[in-house]
Amino acid sequence: MYHHLAGILASKTPGEAIVEAAGVGYQLRISLHTYETLPAAGQPVKVLTHLHVTDDNLALYGFATERERAFFRQLIGSVKGVGPRVALAVLSGGRVEHLQQAIRLGDVATLKAIKGVGEATAKRIVLELGKILVKQAETQTPQPAEAAGKRGKKGMPAPAAETGAATLSDLDEMTDLAVKAVTQLNEVPSDVALRSVQRAIEDLRNKGAAPESVQDLIRRALPYAE
Repeated sequence: MYHHLAGILASKTPGEAIVEAAGVGYQLRISLHTYETLPAAGQPVKVLTHLHVTDDNLALYGFATERERAFFRQLIGSVKGVGPRVALAVLSGGRVEHLQQAIRLGDVATLKAIKGVGEATAKRIVLELGKILVKQAETQTPQPAEAAGKRGKKGMPAPAAETGAATLSDLDEMTDLAVKAVTQLNEVPSDVALRSVQRAIEDLRNKGAAPESVQDLIRRALPYAE
């Protein structure tokens, strides 16, 4: 309903900003990142907004960038149990690109270290939003094989095992990251997590495939670590 507000910044605190526009003072709930990017009180300002509607309340949220607002909407729209308050806490925990990378890599520890985000919530964010962010990153950034126009014999596309994350060094790095994530997500010893990741890799090899991403490997390994 409201895309943005443009007016004068009447006041700001780490969690709230008041923007005066056309004689009306709009109360916006904001993240620490947005607070730090806003100008001093009394200066002109333009803030992107999101109106959150519940049965008994209307709340307006403000964002410094479109990337921050989009990530906020992903959190509240894709992760069960995450509402605007927790989403703002996540946004206040660091730069959006760093937070998204942590989620893609299954880094529960980084998320649960954020004030207001518990371990259970951090795990849900990784499991429910991680795959979405991985696909989003893949559509935004061409894969190395694609960018180089890698081809197989006689001009045919190279096999999937060559175009995936299948080089030995890549697979070693993915395994290390997946083991750390499975250890945290399933609360199991690292040796148990390692065996589960190895079983997932072996399953893929038997099908002539390779893990598509760290997140893909984590999801395949989790059932083996239960």
